[in-house]
Amino acid sequence: MKEYKVLAINPGSTSTKIALFQGEKCLYTQNVSHDANELAQYETISAQLPYRRNMILDLLKEAGVSLEDVDVFVGRGGGLLAMEGGTYEVDALMLEHARTMANGVIHPAALGSQLAFEFAGKYGSRAMVVNPPDVDELQDLARMTGIRGVNRVIHLHALNLKETAIRHSKNVLNKKYEEANYIVCHIGGESPYLRIEKGKW
Repeated sequence: MKEYKVLAINPGSTSTKIALFQGEKCLYTQNVSHDANELAQYETISAQLPYRRNMILDLLKEAGVSLEDVDVFVGRGGGLLAMEGGTYEVDALMLEHARTMANGVIHPAALGSQLAFEFAGKYGSRAMVVNPPDVDELQDLARMTGIRGVNRVIHLHALNLKETAIRHSKNVLNKKYEEANYIVCHIGGESPYLRIEKGKW
């Protein structure tokens, strides 16, 4: 079985994280913190794209890392409308939603699909997003808030929450993710997310 080479790109509110994988082996990783004044000069999130792209290219060049043989560029898929979890190929509609932040959340995660698409175009490979922040697999009951006509709208770090549960299932419980139940809490740089895991949520 071929071990695909993947560059993962995670643009955050105060940092950009990148990692190059060959199969499950990490070949290179870097986490760059951004100066708030540097980011403040851009009028929109999408306007940061050239800055973050060039920063990534400079880091890789300095480390002697080539992207010529990368099979897939994967970005954190912010700005998208609600969808089921999974892996999605970046297309024109996804890019439009990311650029306009169609979900109403203004966050640099929307640069993930845009950066992946740019790199894929440059190096002739594919662009994907995995478990974007607007994964919505709630049961109807979980949407209830207690106020008539007001339902929960989901924005969370599904990528991290799902991966944590998957790894715990495999490495600790030695069972399939779909057979396990979890309560997972993501504590990030902004606010914590709490999610109940019951198999495929």
